[in-house]
Amino acid sequence: MRTPSLVPGPASRVVSIALGLAVMSTAIAPAAWARIRAPFTPTSTIELSPGITYSKGTMRTGWRWYPQSVRVATVWPKHPSVRLRSLLSNDLVVGRERVTRLARRLSAPGMVAMVATNGDLSTKDRVDAYAAPQSMAVSGGELLVAQGCTRPTLGIDAAGNARIDDVRVHVTMRLAPSSQTMPGGPGQQVRWQVHRVNTHRDDRKPVLFTSRFGPSTQTAPGGVEVVLSLPDILGPSGVKEVEVLEVRPGAGDTPLGPGMAVLSVQDPTNRWVGRLQPGQRMRLKTRIVHKVDKRCGGKIEAAPGWGDTVEAIGGNHYTLRNGALASPRRDVYPGSVRREPRTNVGVTADGRVLMVTVDGRQPGYSNGVRLAEMGRLMGSLGAVSAINLDGGGSTVMAKRSLTTGRFSVANRPSDGRQRLATQALAAFQYTPGY
Repeated sequence: MRTPSLVPGPASRVVSIALGLAVMSTAIAPAAWARIRAPFTPTSTIELSPGITYSKGTMRTGWRWYPQSVRVATVWPKHPSVRLRSLLSNDLVVGRERVTRLARRLSAPGMVAMVATNGDLSTKDRVDAYAAPQSMAVSGGELLVAQGCTRPTLGIDAAGNARIDDVRVHVTMRLAPSSQTMPGGPGQQVRWQVHRVNTHRDDRKPVLFTSRFGPSTQTAPGGVEVVLSLPDILGPSGVKEVEVLEVRPGAGDTPLGPGMAVLSVQDPTNRWVGRLQPGQRMRLKTRIVHKVDKRCGGKIEAAPGWGDTVEAIGGNHYTLRNGALASPRRDVYPGSVRREPRTNVGVTADGRVLMVTVDGRQPGYSNGVRLAEMGRLMGSLGAVSAINLDGGGSTVMAKRSLTTGRFSVANRPSDGRQRLATQALAAFQYTPGY
């Protein structure tokens, strides 16, 4: 009788390999892939100005202990010497501008940019209507962009209170009491929704353009464009009375300028825009709302605490929400598990705002992080809620040198230089009464 061989045959080798892979997959579970192995350790921390500090340091993440280079700006928006601003490139939706140039351009005696990061996502490389941030944007109390769906957004009110929530600006128009009839409908009470503000017009819903969009609406002929008076800036919350100055059926690319706005719809058979008449007065109402269901156009209600918002900037996903890790699942957002340069902004329990970047795509220096790792980093820094801003090659942290006074890039963007951006978040040293 032959003794059975102890050398494994083909079938047993397959089983052994499968068991080995199973053990490996258990040892390197998804939780480990997104784990912080060595916490953020600052190598330097400086006070850029009262209420604004800046740290740089390193950490290691993932099962391979990837090195990561981290920058953290801590801003106290309630400090009397601090102004945290949401900035739009070129002060317009159209076009792009580097973060450093934008912050330098808006600096002046008494208002000096000390630190800045890139802002919200937009369609890559576009400089037209698609350059608009994908979330609501408010700067200096002026509504710059309103999108049709709620997004996770950082808001700052006039007192410096910071908050993060899923919000958007809901815009409606109705005839003023002196103009409460429409042709074909005597005595009809009317209220209509404006779908977006200062962004692309590519569906059958009305879009409102203000002078913050660009020199003209950049729309194609064939729709209907209604020129309105807008003597003051459009805020994110409030009611303004405007007058219909001109109705332009079949028009496109209507000029924009101070003191005016244009209501535009692509569909020439729109039920209400094309029925407006010169001389009619309209009530334009804006309010910040959040949704109470998962649909983009679902039920909404007023967002408590957002009525006095003067600055707002949004992102695509939460990384931390109410103290809990909130990065999206891979099947919802495949990019969440890629190791990429990231930019986040978060709010702590005591009202500080954390502006954080992690470099990436540079093995040996900084590999980049998954969104779950970014959420864990934000939590370790004290954030209660945090959101993901634009990342990848757009991730940039810039600061002012206390030695030279020069405002320049502080991190290492993965492109080797900073990209043109559509938006920035910047903290300024403010001197009251200057």
